[in-house]
Amino acid sequence: MVLTLGTEVPSTPADGLVNTIWVPTINNIQKPTATEINAGTDLSNYVTLGGWSCSPSQDSISDQRENSAQDYENPGRKKISGPSIEVIDNTNTSHSTQNVAMETLTEGAEGYFVRRYGKPTNSTFVAGDIVNVYAVRVGMSAKVAIAANSVLRSKVNFSVRAPGWAENVKVA
Repeated sequence: MVLTLGTEVPSTPADGLVNTIWVPTINNIQKPTATEINAGTDLSNYVTLGGWSCSPSQDSISDQRENSAQDYENPGRKKISGPSIEVIDNTNTSHSTQNVAMETLTEGAEGYFVRRYGKPTNSTFVAGDIVNVYAVRVGMSAKVAIAANSVLRSKVNFSVRAPGWAENVKVA
């Protein structure tokens, strides 16, 4: 499809259209199943706005040639920088029975974060949905500094582990 100059392109507000699911087991991150994802723990309501930090990037491989005055490059190793998730932390509060994120994301836990964009968060996952899947090991958590007009929250660090991550894959 070619867009004509000046063609208006619609955009979709992100509010209410991002899911974050903790899934203990996924057989193939390239083809997660709706059954696997729907059996997970929905953390969407605990993740703070802007609280997902997981920035994939790719290094470049220098490809210099003796017979050229230009430098070339090839795609290199992929990595994730700054992986963490900031969540509501109801520890020791009158809402302590609603603290699923902190109870689930304990240090050393291994599992998968599945993120879906563009559908209402109360929609179940179905075959054909496009998701990102991250195989992770949870690290330490730390309380976020208190600020005026804020809620209690914690930052939970995680590391991406083998088999890695898969972005924009279809749910089977």
